[in-house]
Amino acid sequence: MHRSPSFRLSLLTLLLALALAGCERRGHLVEQHWLEFGTIITLTLITDDLKRAEDLLADIERDLRRYRRQWHAWEDSDLTRFNAALARGETTEIPASLRQLLRYGLQYHAASGGRFDPALGSLVAAQGFHGGQADRIGASELRDDLPAFDDLEIDGTRARSRHPRLQLDFGGIAKGYALALIGDRLERNGIRDYLINAGGDLKTGGSRFGRPWRIGIQNPWAPGTVASIELEGSHSLFTSGNYRRAYRQGSRIVHHIVDPRTGRSSRGQSSASVLVGDPVLADVAATALMVDGADSHRELAAALQFADFMLITDTREIVVSRAMFDRIRISAPWTVKIVN
Repeated sequence: MHRSPSFRLSLLTLLLALALAGCERRGHLVEQHWLEFGTIITLTLITDDLKRAEDLLADIERDLRRYRRQWHAWEDSDLTRFNAALARGETTEIPASLRQLLRYGLQYHAASGGRFDPALGSLVAAQGFHGGQADRIGASELRDDLPAFDDLEIDGTRARSRHPRLQLDFGGIAKGYALALIGDRLERNGIRDYLINAGGDLKTGGSRFGRPWRIGIQNPWAPGTVASIELEGSHSLFTSGNYRRAYRQGSRIVHHIVDPRTGRSSRGQSSASVLVGDPVLADVAATALMVDGADSHRELAAALQFADFMLITDTREIVVSRAMFDRIRISAPWTVKIVN
């Protein structure tokens, strides 16, 4: 997937030194880091059984390696082989590893009115976000005849493409799906208190020794945060932004979040944050808001069924839902617009 680099580093050292003292603070704080999905993934959990935690973290590391082999958008993977078959015009079997992602893609493409579209991998590659150089001519040609997710014909477990340049890229949903799977594994193994942080996209469970997890939302223009929130229980907070992977092309900023209606990098929003229970929905909704949030935040919130969101526009105005405003602490000295 386009958020992953062409190398991988796993920091295998468990930071198990924090065995908190006191009768009221039983348990150990355990932290593990991996480099996947093009970012550092940090898992923090609380456990009474360090050996069990070590085994569980090894399982999660193997899961992350498997997701890479299955979903990567330009390295050899189930997805690249599937895309190659589509490009040859074949009717081909959908790999089992991609079927749930495709179901989510169909669901959210329809619900978002096409603003979320995983079929633009060839355009993302032409813009230089698949590990290669940007191809301005190729990108311009694609914009004249954009593929769309509707060009993918699915019949049971087989699929074909009506558009020769359709290439799937699940960069706007795979991280959320991965965090959902990791959270499920943790909870099946009795871990109730945890925080998964994938480059600022988060899934939480329980609390940190009875206190909420305290989380910041990044400033798009400078180090530091613009807002913070305290979360206790099961939540997912995802942020998409035009500052993470971008370059300048003349007077235009090119970044990896493409507006499917124009084939160009989205404009109007610098970042979009969504708080819901489901990390898959959080990932999709943040992406859709980055595409068209300034004009269609109410429509998208109703269609995708989320209430807590915050947009930061290109002009440094914060647009925040009433539900989110009641939960968040904004520290940036910018204009705040509260919407229902």
